[in-house]
Amino acid sequence: MLTPLQEKKLVHYFNVLDFDKSGTLEKADFLNIGENLSILWGFKEGTPEYAASIDRCRNTWTAFRNFIGKSDESHATIEEWIEFADMVVVNGDEELYEKHVNKVMREIFNLFDLDGDGYISLNEYIDLFMAYRIEIRYSARAFTKLDLNQDDLISRDELLSGIKEFFRSDDKEAAGNWLFGFWETYLKN
Repeated sequence: MLTPLQEKKLVHYFNVLDFDKSGTLEKADFLNIGENLSILWGFKEGTPEYAASIDRCRNTWTAFRNFIGKSDESHATIEEWIEFADMVVVNGDEELYEKHVNKVMREIFNLFDLDGDGYISLNEYIDLFMAYRIEIRYSARAFTKLDLNQDDLISRDELLSGIKEFFRSDDKEAAGNWLFGFWETYLKN
């Protein structure tokens, strides 16, 4: 069973992914995120970079919809998202959980480690906020909280730690709570 704090963070994450703010997650949300990334990085439509950006986001949708057993053109409600997160991610099988959080970490690095140095810089992290239309004013605070060794870079281990805290921690002060910006205002409808 999710705690109220965990549910609040998961509702925030749902709202981050719900690009068109329709109240459901669907393939178009993920494709729009891919298009937003392409625009952000100056990839022109029809180029291999543009196609790769769209494909990475399409694959994220495919993996999620496979988890919840939906068809490619269907959608997921907030209730389905919360049930999925509760049963699979937060309180599910440990092996499946580890697989999921590692996949989220790899996806973030694949999308935002633009220079391929194995770290997420502040500018790359700001790109994450811009791509997902998260309030940019929280990006520096979130970055600082996730940069555990304060070297001005987020390593794979630091990001993985933050992702794990985001999904499972019930500590209001946990650094990982800030993974996708300020979350405290979100309540389940």
